Amino acid sequence: MIAGGLSGLFDSLGWREEVRTGLEQMLATVRPGTAVFDFDQTILHGDISEALLAELAARRGEPLVAVYEEACSRDLRTAYVELVHTLVAGRTEPESRRLAQATFATGVRSGALRIRPAMRELVWALQRLGWEVWVVTASPEVLVQAVAEHIGVPPNRVVGMRSEVGEDGRYLARVLDPVTFGEGKLQAVRAHVGADPTFAAGDSVSDEPMMAAARHALLVDRGHDPLRDRARRRGWWIQPATGW
Repeated sequence: MIAGGLSGLFDSLGWREEVRTGLEQMLATVRPGTAVFDFDQTILHGDISEALLAELAARRGEPLVAVYEEACSRDLRTAYVELVHTLVAGRTEPESRRLAQATFATGVRSGALRIRPAMRELVWALQRLGWEVWVVTASPEVLVQAVAEHIGVPPNRVVGMRSEVGEDGRYLARVLDPVTFGEGKLQAVRAHVGADPTFAAGDSVSDEPMMAAARHALLVDRGHDPLRDRARRRGWWIQPATGW
């Protein structure tokens, strides 16, 4: 029996059988190490940045979502950086945190956002067994810090897009290195943790480098066929994004 009755917990929350079994075996046999999770669409069903963008677009009466989607079609990394500027530039840290908390609460009420219960329980299980759990995100760090507390991950264990702060205490339209997208996510893990992760979970090609560097990896499969195929070849656990 795994500490804390994890076998029954995983069995009740919609994991694929092979994923549940693999996670149980990892927790039972692998010495506690570092676990890193993407946040949006991995721990969170939905995307806190995109939800906030939609709110700002409605509030201002501007086509912010269409502009962002068009930018994504050209270059994802650049689009993510520009999104950070749209969401936090000109705001203070407390203002950004309050905005994230309000957006999350609204999203939960509408059903657009929710913490995946299975992921929350996995995070808690890892922490109980002595693992060091981090969230590494391509969203603005300050926004995810305000929401990750719902899964018991403290702000100092959340790494994301960090904007430079001006003399007036407001964020500038400049993102500091490393830009936490793709290889930048792995760079951020190594900079903060000092080593490659033992376990990593993500849902996109942006998460792929940090997952490939991990000893064990979990892909939340959102239907990207090439990424799923690479995950299978690498022996990663694959959990469908829907139905849990």
